Amino acid sequence: MEELNKGAQLQNHDHGGILDAYGRRRFLGLAAAATAGVMLTSDEADAGLFGYSKKPVAGIPDSWVRLKGTDVYRYANFVKGLRLRNITPRMVLAPHFKTRGNTVNSLPPQSMWKQMAPTLKIIDQMAGEMGAPVREIISAYRSPRYNYAVRGKSRSLHMANQAVDVVFHGVSPYHVASVARHLRDKRKFEGGVGLYSSFVHVDTRGYNADW
Repeated sequence: MEELNKGAQLQNHDHGGILDAYGRRRFLGLAAAATAGVMLTSDEADAGLFGYSKKPVAGIPDSWVRLKGTDVYRYANFVKGLRLRNITPRMVLAPHFKTRGNTVNSLPPQSMWKQMAPTLKIIDQMAGEMGAPVREIISAYRSPRYNYAVRGKSRSLHMANQAVDVVFHGVSPYHVASVARHLRDKRKFEGGVGLYSSFVHVDTRGYNADW
């Protein structure tokens, strides 16, 4: 409530009657929460009403945060919030620190974060279906520059943060692809399933495709 009062004071003493964009959004969000009688937790206050917490997440190296900033923790907390049983935030974030030549991959823009959720949930379900743990997520989001560097397709769903290349412990790519297609046949998702010699690509593009 103290922060809400400060926001009101700012508004009263702003001669132009206009707060900066961030301050205005935060003031209105806190006011709405107060009006509704909502008490924000410390994590929610840290995240803001329109973001994600930057609270440290187990398994995420400090070196990653030094390289790419607190968005690393924010994205990790987003993944953690999906409550996946077989995929850790570290597995999802690791591909974003890969390099090809002089090109370094990046985190996806925050506007794309939610687009990865359906694909991760399918990968998680596949692990449960097979009773096999995920060994590695080889590729998730790719920045356009990084996608070009690894010779990805010009319209790759990796650039839209909707695709995952994955390997499971003790399961051949052929079997992994067949399980993905089985779940797709059961209408668990609509998307692409790509079989490669050492991994399987899964995406949730909204229509079916195989290769």
